[in-house]
Amino acid sequence: MKKLISPFRLAMVMVVMVLVFAIYIVTLYDMQVIHGATWTHYAENHRLVGRTIEATRGRILDRNEVELVSNRSVNHIAIDWVTLANSPVNNNDTLLKLVAVTQNMGYIHTDTLGISAPPFEYLDSMGQTQINHMNAFISTHERAIRNMIRNMSAENFGLLAQEEDETPPAETPEPEELSIENVTAVQLMAFLRQHYNISAEYTAEETRIIAGVRFEIDIRNIIGMAEYYFVEDAGVALISAIVEHNIPGVFVQESSVRRYNTTVASHILGQVGPMTAEDVPLFPDYPSDAYIGRDGLERDFEAFLHGVNGRMVQTVTADGVALGSNIVREPQPGGNVISTLDTGLQAVAESALRSTIRSINQGRRPAQHSHAGAAVAIDPRNGEVLAVASVPGFSLENFNQQFTRLETDPTLPMFNRATGGTYEPGSAFKMVTALAALYEGRITEHTLFFCDGAFRQWEEEGFIYRCMGIHGNINLREAIAHSCNVYFYYLALWLGLDTMEEFAQKFGLGELTGIGFGEAPGQRSVEANMMDPIYNTVLHGHMIQVGIGQGASLFTPVQLANYAAMIASGGVRYRPQLLRQVRSYDGTMTIYSPEPEVLIDMRGINAEIDGQFRAIAEGMLLTSTHGTAASQLANFRVPVASKTGTVEIGTRRDANAPYSHGVFVAYAPFDDPQIAIAVVIEHGGAGSAVIPVAYQMLDHFFRADTVNQQMLFENVMLS
Repeated sequence: MKKLISPFRLAMVMVVMVLVFAIYIVTLYDMQVIHGATWTHYAENHRLVGRTIEATRGRILDRNEVELVSNRSVNHIAIDWVTLANSPVNNNDTLLKLVAVTQNMGYIHTDTLGISAPPFEYLDSMGQTQINHMNAFISTHERAIRNMIRNMSAENFGLLAQEEDETPPAETPEPEELSIENVTAVQLMAFLRQHYNISAEYTAEETRIIAGVRFEIDIRNIIGMAEYYFVEDAGVALISAIVEHNIPGVFVQESSVRRYNTTVASHILGQVGPMTAEDVPLFPDYPSDAYIGRDGLERDFEAFLHGVNGRMVQTVTADGVALGSNIVREPQPGGNVISTLDTGLQAVAESALRSTIRSINQGRRPAQHSHAGAAVAIDPRNGEVLAVASVPGFSLENFNQQFTRLETDPTLPMFNRATGGTYEPGSAFKMVTALAALYEGRITEHTLFFCDGAFRQWEEEGFIYRCMGIHGNINLREAIAHSCNVYFYYLALWLGLDTMEEFAQKFGLGELTGIGFGEAPGQRSVEANMMDPIYNTVLHGHMIQVGIGQGASLFTPVQLANYAAMIASGGVRYRPQLLRQVRSYDGTMTIYSPEPEVLIDMRGINAEIDGQFRAIAEGMLLTSTHGTAASQLANFRVPVASKTGTVEIGTRRDANAPYSHGVFVAYAPFDDPQIAIAVVIEHGGAGSAVIPVAYQMLDHFFRADTVNQQMLFENVMLS
């Protein structure tokens, strides 16, 4: 029988083991004895430093994959405090020199310590994040701060007692927990001076500068933030100036910031900013100093756009020079968001709003000028939002520089009127009243009412409600086309408040559409907000106003656009959708494609409903061909269904009253709807006055020839 372990094999194993041990012994002897001093010097003057590799944020594109928001490479000036602290230079002098160079080059260094220059006081403008950071610092050093405050109090009292010969007051109990609520700015600055060994040779101004930088470095260790960027987005000139000073531990960190490749959709695209304390629980996997979407698409699609940071380890000399690096974890870039927006249509909408407002204001007194408006376009086939325009607007690229002016501008340029502005719909509401009356069997599409220019139901009591014209015998389609108030007063009287409110709800009016950011729900006319305070009931005269879109109804432009889209689709209401697709950063893989979400589908709920929607749609078509919109839309290249609305403000007898709001809803083509639009211009004067905005949007949408996108972006921003 053959032996499993032969003497030869055993000998070979022993020889290999001896050789391995010999190599180890020789290597260790060489490192520790022959070159021991060299390696000791290397270990003392080199260290491993972990650094974050920021993940690239995903881009935002429009439906045609035009890049709207991308990234721009930048360089930040960072400070490695360990290297600086272990260098032979005076740390505090070095920081003052660094700040001086930065200021001389026109930059501002990062300093969020919420204490003013002397005399030291807490800043009124402190944000919640600043407050949280300062309280975290105080909590970390609470015992030392208590002792310092106690000693300061004793010393101050000793001086006071010598001068005034007073006895010490009774001791007041110390607070259980220290915070900026019970630690004064002077006390905190005194502790910072002591804690950071800032000698009395430095002035109070210099002390504040040094303490501010040291605090920034310290707080990152306390709450686990990433490294401190002394200056963000530093230019070549500043980098060169700092490098010339050869300051230990100061290095350049590559990063990226958002680049806006369009001047439109400022309210929609949104901005990126640092997380606040309120955001931390919402993003538990993010570092506390992460940058996230603050509003708009950046906020709503944060989960897709935000990547995962990587990590690397650098070998750094005592002077802060990086000798090499090893990537421990590769960063994962965020996904690219393909939005439903049509940038060309968005540009036309914003430009048309501005030009139409200028035209409306011609001949008016400045005090009665119109200043603002909104327009929304939706695809009625799936709820995709094609444009969301609000004017006045602002520049995302220069937002930080313009913020103070924007915040105090009385026209509220930062307010997104398309999703947050609420307006009475005026006669644009009449299709709701019409469908309710048809559905409830109060009328048929052929029912006639006689209009002699006034609704005289309560004439004997002295109440007459005027119409805008004298229409004679008029049916449903004609009443919509010519906006006959008398017709809809009768319908409102028969239907009552609850039924009109029920059908307004079916159309999604007066409630959130689900589009996402910055949306206001508005309100429907219900008993609670229609009650007369004197008679403690809803007066009939007030109730019939609801049928023509007055009353207490307040709707947003996006609700009105979705309402028009529901009529266009014959009874299907979709959730307005701004996300078309999410792809990987390199564009090779689809990560997510949402399906259209149907919120309500009225088709087929009874035998007559399809015909009822058709009758209302034909009334809207008649509006464009022979009604209140005919002068501008009768000869349009495709048949358009539309409805004008005029929202009266003040009284007609008051010559100084502001002009009415103008409202307009439409969809086209009539037999194959592809786009639904709502336009509102504050104090536009009449619904017909705002039609040019919709006309230009429709003209762009149905234009057969190739559109020059360069032209669309020229001169679209107004001061």
